[in-house]
Amino acid sequence: MKYLKTLFKRPLVKLAFVALGLSSAWAYMAISGPSAEVVQAVEKRLAQGQLVAQAANVAGLSETAPVVIELFTSQGCSSCPPADALLSELADQPGIIALSYHVDYWDYIGWKDPFSSPEATQRQRDYGSSLSLRYVYTPQLVIDGRKELVGSRRGDVLLGIEEAAKAGKAVSLSIAGNTLSEPTVSFGKELPLEGSATLWVAVFDEQHETEIQRGENKGLFMVNKHVVRGFERAAEWNGTDASVSFNFASLGLSPKDGYALLLQDGIGGAILGAVLHESNPG
Repeated sequence: MKYLKTLFKRPLVKLAFVALGLSSAWAYMAISGPSAEVVQAVEKRLAQGQLVAQAANVAGLSETAPVVIELFTSQGCSSCPPADALLSELADQPGIIALSYHVDYWDYIGWKDPFSSPEATQRQRDYGSSLSLRYVYTPQLVIDGRKELVGSRRGDVLLGIEEAAKAGKAVSLSIAGNTLSEPTVSFGKELPLEGSATLWVAVFDEQHETEIQRGENKGLFMVNKHVVRGFERAAEWNGTDASVSFNFASLGLSPKDGYALLLQDGIGGAILGAVLHESNPG
């Protein structure tokens, strides 16, 4: 067992597993992952809706900051359905901002994902560069712009969310004004050392249900939640202004179902603050 764990840490072995479509939990958990007792405990906190709040409380934080999880997936990827299902579950959890980006590099193998975009692929590649990864893959999950892991590894994903919740966020965000056309975003505190950050907006569709006609997932009926349909730079924040405003129309976006605002260290860096706006929550 120890030999297998060491073997799987080698980049070429990891790449071979991904290339063979074995990047989902069952291909990896057999040789690595948290213990059953640890997973059972975190599942209990999830069922209680306390995954993020309890972690923040344990860390002694004065406020609970949302944890941002970004899944890079494709309807044409046979390893992705378990990760899609997990993201859909987590999207309904308090304290979690869950976003599903459908990449376009699987579109050639038989099924063109109707929600794929080159922008989603670029977002993933930006993380690959920022996190010094040799390759990107699906299903890949990024937590708060700081950590990546296989998106179908349920136990590790839940523990990663708790870890991020304990770290908190540098800045709290709130939205006011006309939230569906020209919102005003307020910042709870300044950044230290004359820092600055980029405010990104991710517009998403609440849910899509698709019957897959061709490709690796032929015959499956897939449900995807919080599907990102537009991702743009909303503003640059100088780290000191109390608020900034932006206009959705000028960005070419229409936030019909909802959107997330991500305050990030440049392109693909750590997420310093975030807020979720849903048009029809619940």
